[in-house]
Amino acid sequence: MNNRFWVFLFLVIVSSCGRRVTVTDPDFAKNNKLVFAIPEFEYLNTRTKIQFKDANRNVSTSANIRIKKDSIIWMSLTPFLGIEVARVMITQDSMVLMNRLTKQIMVYDFENLSEKFQFEISYHLIQSMILGNMPLKYQELNEIVSSKKYYIVKQESGPYSIQNYFNRELMKLQKVEVTETQKKKKMILEFDNHKQVESFSIPFHSLISLDYEQDNEIQSTEINIKHGRAELASELRFPFEIPSRYRYVRK
Repeated sequence: MNNRFWVFLFLVIVSSCGRRVTVTDPDFAKNNKLVFAIPEFEYLNTRTKIQFKDANRNVSTSANIRIKKDSIIWMSLTPFLGIEVARVMITQDSMVLMNRLTKQIMVYDFENLSEKFQFEISYHLIQSMILGNMPLKYQELNEIVSSKKYYIVKQESGPYSIQNYFNRELMKLQKVEVTETQKKKKMILEFDNHKQVESFSIPFHSLISLDYEQDNEIQSTEINIKHGRAELASELRFPFEIPSRYRYVRK
């Protein structure tokens, strides 16, 4: 598996794991405005099983994800027998991927990542997605539609249209749809099986579906994510020692 696959897998994983944003609705009908309340924490740790499936691959792996809020996001991928094949470190200015299979260190700054994925990527964005927030910050100018089951927050970012579905009963983000009509791209993130972890509710199952056009054909990718454990911690380590024989590749 190449380095681009690991970067893609990481970005998809972080878009669907972790603690959910809580929404309060004191008087939506009167004010036409949602209030977002995000619980505070310092460290978060998850153990996760991921299955990645497309026309050419069907890959399963375990992931250990650690976060120090507003500072570091760390991930270790171990697809078989507990053997680590890749490690990721995210800071405020860059993402570093250690590929143990190719013995390469891939360094990505957020400007280049944004160009690669045609979407503005930053540490804040990645952390917000891990915590279950909307991909973009909520602004009062965003359109909000109230349906029988959802509050739908509509947003735009360049060529992308984003719809965030907040379950009216649970008052949590349950689905995100990202579409780019011109290039026939669409990504859907769905969250369920919420469980209480300390004072937070976490979806222990996520499904990500990605449709895109390639060689004039619509291709599909599906990622299933199941959390076996998710917990807050008073302190975590983020080891990232780079062996001297590894080669740096800046992207």
